Amino acid sequence: MYSKSRAQGFGSEVKRRILIGTYVLSHGYYDAYYLQAQRIRRLIAKDFAAAFRQCDVIIGPTSPSTAFKLGRKRPIRCRCIYRIFTPLPSTWRACRNFHPCGFAGGLPAGLQLIGDYFTEARLLNVAHRYQLASAWHLQRPAALIDMPALGESCAGAPVRPMPANASLTAAVLEE
Repeated sequence: MYSKSRAQGFGSEVKRRILIGTYVLSHGYYDAYYLQAQRIRRLIAKDFAAAFRQCDVIIGPTSPSTAFKLGRKRPIRCRCIYRIFTPLPSTWRACRNFHPCGFAGGLPAGLQLIGDYFTEARLLNVAHRYQLASAWHLQRPAALIDMPALGESCAGAPVRPMPANASLTAAVLEE
């Protein structure tokens, strides 16, 4: 049962990463790879600690472009590029929150809010303020307009565009 659940429970990408991790942690490669990765992780953590001394939250994209078209798959090397912005905060235990932030060519784009570790309350406050100042979370990609949203009986959630003069920074600073 264990081997069946492991074989069926993980996709090919997860299996590949498990094998690479096992290989890297094997006896002959511990010093060459693992210790070097830990050193780099410490450098990354130092850089982010310095950044968080100057700001409360870092806002950045979730991927270099919009989401894939519905039903379209890309080669694995292309999919890895799309994850370029999301793994880094995990290396130093940052808290993150992902949000829709617009559309390009009818496809959704996302942003991530990154906070220092143990600052989840502040990050959730910024996320809440962003959601109050925008309506991107209510809008649907053109390909999904006819499909019901989660928790809705039919599509058609009210859409209110973000006002041109809306200021997320001002809303956060007011608190």
